[in-house]
Amino acid sequence: MLILNKVHKIVIGIMVCMTITNITAQESGINFEVNLGTTPTSPLKLFHNSLKDQVDFENFKTTDNFYYNYGFSVGFSVENIKSSFFYANRVSGAKSSVADYSGHFRLTNELKGSTIGYRYYLNLVSNEKSHLYAQFKGLVTFSSFNITSDLTTSGTNQFDSLDFKSIDYGLGGGLLYEYPLGFLVLRAYIDLDLYYGGRIKLKEDNPDGGYLLNENGDKLTTGWSGLTVGMGFTIPM
Repeated sequence: MLILNKVHKIVIGIMVCMTITNITAQESGINFEVNLGTTPTSPLKLFHNSLKDQVDFENFKTTDNFYYNYGFSVGFSVENIKSSFFYANRVSGAKSSVADYSGHFRLTNELKGSTIGYRYYLNLVSNEKSHLYAQFKGLVTFSSFNITSDLTTSGTNQFDSLDFKSIDYGLGGGLLYEYPLGFLVLRAYIDLDLYYGGRIKLKEDNPDGGYLLNENGDKLTTGWSGLTVGMGFTIPM
């Protein structure tokens, strides 16, 4: 009886190991990632600077100006078509402010993007422990842009806010590295995204279009193009 129990435990152990091995070998699954991106060519940087230059306050300083964006993505991979579909959310912005004993003034611009995307994977290097892929992306980003000014002086507050929107289309490509660890597959990637940005316009209906213009009268776009690095994991299915 003791021998049968030991054999039974060994058989169960082998079945568990085989199950784990099969799970980690599968590439289909649910993906979770966090990411950090650059926006070096964003026209909104110059736009914020032009707004800042119109403010005649001493020590009015910029602490952020679309230097980077950050966010997360969630999606699912389909092994037999070497593809994945995902939703991503990103945030970037700019802020200038000044404060003293009499009050404060803050000028902020916030850009948010909600992306529906598709990835196609091309296997470059594979072994039992890891995979390196080239990945290619198609992107549609629904963006919202907010301009807020907040002035408080001598107990009086003046607050103004405008909301804009745009739809941006992009393509991307890069490298993805995957490494199985237990029942998860760890992921890390670097991509270059290139966007054709839709023109930014007021969210409210406006007969004149209500486009966001720079100081030269040109219609502005969001400028999501740039490098993105990310890391996360896949739960195989």
